[in-house]
Amino acid sequence: MIKKYLSISVLTILCIFNTFVDNSFAIDLDEATRTVTVDGSGATTVLSPEQVKRGKRLFNATCGSCHVGGITKTNPNVGLDPEGLKLATPRRDNIAALVDYMKNPT
Repeated sequence: MIKKYLSISVLTILCIFNTFVDNSFAIDLDEATRTVTVDGSGATTVLSPEQVKRGKRLFNATCGSCHVGGITKTNPNVGLDPEGLKLATPRRDNIAALVDYMKNPT
């Protein structure tokens, strides 16, 4: 019986700890950082914090195995910054180009 209560107590403490730690490590990005280019015409949009979270999850699931820590495993000289993505062939410096590349990688 004590073992059961101890297990429940430990689980409860871990859940509470996870809730507070998860919230305290969340990064609040300013509007300038969340502003991204939509397409080749230069149109921009401001992503919501939820869109940034979903994008991070998508990146980690789809691209994270080759781009650990913001580098490219096959060529560490190729970065993931906007200027580096602009030099890629085909260009991947806007949302439309990234989505196209994810659907049809070259």
